Parts: sequence; C-alpha cells; structure tokens
Amino acid sequence: MIGRPKQTALLSSVFSGLGNQYASALSTGLGQFAVTATLARLLSPADYGLFGLAAVYTGLATVLSQFGVAAALVQRAELTPRFVRAGFTVSVLIGLFTAALVWITAPLAASLLGNTQLIPIIRGLSFGFIIATPGFVAEGLSQRKLAWRRLMWVEVSAFFLGYALPAIWMALAGYGVWALVASALAQSFVRTVALLALEPHPKWPRIGPEIRELLRFGSGFTLARMFNYGAAQGDNLVVGRLLGVVSLGYYSRAFKLMMILVTYFAAVVTRVLFPIMSRLQHDQDRLRSTYLTGAAVLGLISAPLGAILVVLAPEFVLVVLGPKWIPATVAFQILTAGIMLRNVYMMAYCLDGALGALRRRTVRDGIYALAVLAGSLIGARFGIVGVATGVVIAIAVNYLIGAAMSLNLLKASWRQYAASQIPALLLGIMTAAVAYMVRWGLLEAGAGPLVVLGVTGVASLAAVGGLCLLRPSVMGSYGETAVRHFIVALRARTATTSPAA
Repeated sequence: MIGRPKQTALLSSVFSGLGNQYASALSTGLGQFAVTATLARLLSPADYGLFGLAAVYTGLATVLSQFGVAAALVQRAELTPRFVRAGFTVSVLIGLFTAALVWITAPLAASLLGNTQLIPIIRGLSFGFIIATPGFVAEGLSQRKLAWRRLMWVEVSAFFLGYALPAIWMALAGYGVWALVASALAQSFVRTVALLALEPHPKWPRIGPEIRELLRFGSGFTLARMFNYGAAQGDNLVVGRLLGVVSLGYYSRAFKLMMILVTYFAAVVTRVLFPIMSRLQHDQDRLRSTYLTGAAVLGLISAPLGAILVVLAPEFVLVVLGPKWIPATVAFQILTAGIMLRNVYMMAYCLDGALGALRRRTVRDGIYALAVLAGSLIGARFGIVGVATGVVIAIAVNYLIGAAMSLNLLKASWRQYAASQIPALLLGIMTAAVAYMVRWGLLEAGAGPLVVLGVTGVASLAAVGGLCLLRPSVMGSYGETAVRHFIVALRARTATTSPAA
C-alpha cells in the first residue's frame, strides 16, 4: 500500500518538477518561436493549411493509438511488471493497427475533407503511429516516478534534433508541406528512442487479464479525449472544409502562436500536478487545496500574458511571422483573449484523471465539442474572425462546466473558486491598461514594431510584477499560498544542495 504522502515531499516533487519542466518549456518555447518565424518565411499558408487539414484526421487516430495506457499506468495505486509488459504489448499492437487503418482509409478521409492532395500526406503521417507508440509506457513510468529532469531532456532533444533541424533544412530545400510531415515523424522517432533508453522496462509480450484492466481505464479516458479532440480540431475542420486551405493556414498559425506563448505553462503545471493529485486522491482536503491553488497560478500567469498579447497582436504577428501573415492578426487577438479560460479548465482534466472520474469528463467534452462545432459553423460566415469568436465562446462554456463539475467532486464552493480566479482577472485588466497606454505612447512617438513589442511587453510585465512584489495580496489567498510554498520548497532545496559548513 502507498502511504499518505508527506507535505514537504510533495512540495519538493511539485517544485522540482516545475523547475525541470519549465527549463524544457522555456527551451522548447524559444525554439518554437525561432522555428515558427523561420518556417513562416519559407512555407506558404497553403502548406500549413494542407498539413493542418491532414492533421485533423491523423490527430483523431493519435487519440485512438494512445488509448490512455500511459495514463492508466500513472493512475494505478499499485503497479507490477506484468502490467508494464501488458501496457507495452497493447501499445505496440494498437500502434500497428492504427497505422494500417490510417493508410488504408487515407483516400476516404481526403474525400471527406474535400482535398485529394491530402492522400499522400495522411499516408506519410501514418508511419508516426508505428514510431511513437513504443515510447508511451516509458513516458508513463517516468511521470509516475516524477522523473521530470529526464522528461525535460527528452522533450528538448526531440524538438531540436527531431523537429527543428529537419523542418528548416527541408523547407530551405523547397519540400514545402513535406518539411512539416518529415519533421513530425523525426520528432516522434527521437522522442521514442530517448524514452526507451532513459526508462528501461520489461518489454517481453504479455497477453493476460492486465490488458483488460488497462483498457477498461483507457476506454473511458479515450472516449473523453476523442470528444476533447473534436473540440480541439472542430474549428480546423470547419475552416479547412468551408473556407479553404489558405484560410486554414492563417487560422492555424494564429492558433499556434497562442498555444506557444501561454499553453506551454499550463501543460507543464498540469503534467506535474497529475501524478501528485493521483497520490492525493483519497485526501480530499489537500486535493481541494491543490486544485484551487493550481487554478489560481494558471490564472495569475495566463491573464496578464494574454492581455499583453491582445494589445500587441499587430506588432507580434508582424515581427514573428512577417507581413504575409497579417490576415491572421485579428483571429490571434480573439483566440488569445480566451487563453486564461483555456488554461484554467485544464485543471479539471487533471482532477478527472487523478480521481478516475472519466464519465464526467466524457460528458463535458461532448458538450464542448458540440459548442466548438456550432460556434465555428455559425462564425464561418464571417471568415476566420467569426470562427475564432465562436471558439472562444465555446471555451467559456467549457470553463464554467469544468469548474462546476470539479467543485462538485471536491465538495468546494463557488466562493472558494472565485477567490482563486478574480485576482487573475483583475491583474489581466490592469496589465491590458498599462500595455495599451505604453503602446499608444510609443506609436505616437513613431517607434517601429520591434521597439513597440519589446518595450511594451517588458514595461507591462514589470508593472504587474512590481505590484505583486509590493502588494502580494493582489494575487489573492491562493496565489499567496503558492508563493509561500515555492519559497519553502526553494529554501529546502537550497539547504539540501548547499555544502556542509
């Protein structure tokens, strides 16, 4: 039996995980900026549109190929080598089956998506399932062991060696959309090799009752993820099918920029908190506190950054992507306006997985997928701006439903939830006001886009950061709690690593 985790040990694990994962996120995020800026000048909106439309289909197959096996291994209270062998066996078999299915159905998928150019692209991406699935169990075991430094190096290596270098080289060589296809496959290959090398585990095939148990959890997990995938890709499907691949190219770049800047943070927090919350699944008080504190931290980071990006969107798109991508600016602003809601509702997914409450997640994601499709279809008559608006409305719906379900699971009140969110909203509004005034002054003085972007961003972040230092109460009680925990964990870590006197 696993005992009740000590508070100090959990704090150490959380902040060690956050530190290592943020090193990965920072490296990868900066690399994403550089690669995105480079590829935006080498590839066309049509190239991105074709790849994005193909990914609508292969991404759905990706959800099926994972089948929640890694999450099931993380969530289990007790884990034996038989479960590990069974997980590896079923992962490899599902990967082979998915690759064959995607290859065979590529013509049908291309027909349904309205573009026969997609057939070879979909078939090329199908090899990714054979490449990626052998690493799923190793990744799950690393998360279960809280081996964050290992995962950090895996992600950084996969991005730079597998994605960045092949993508830029092939784009320079004129391969167009195939630069994106090949780099996606290479990134999966490097990631799988690194995971298997750094997390050795039993790989001898195991066909037994353990597979049934893993798939029982995985089936609910996968159904929920399929609905969530429908929400994540419904807008791309509508844009690509109704507005064309060029419009999808603009829309997908706007969405990609938004995801690079802030969602890396949310992904790191929830990736670290999932195994921690799984350990706390029978300690409701500490689980409730962890959930509300995590939601507060996500809001406090996302709201100010989102506010800055909304104000600086024209300069940001121009500097990062270049002049030919200006039509993506307004869609980027609208999508970024909802970034806090998008990031905070990820805590609901973390809680569902930790408690195994996947039926609730399935219902919520079904509603979310329908909302995204409905919003995108209605908004499509107004172009990509209308689609982005419909998506943000759907995000707000999902945010409220996710909060309601999570509070019910935790026996928490809306008053407690408001205390974790209102400070972030106020900081976001304050940051937007500062950014707007600084940007206006610089534009009046005739400053160029790069100067406006840099000075306004630094000044706005400095203003909100200084306020939080001078008046910590503006972060709210949960924000202050997170800062105190961080200081305690940092002091403990410093004390254990400093040389003896």
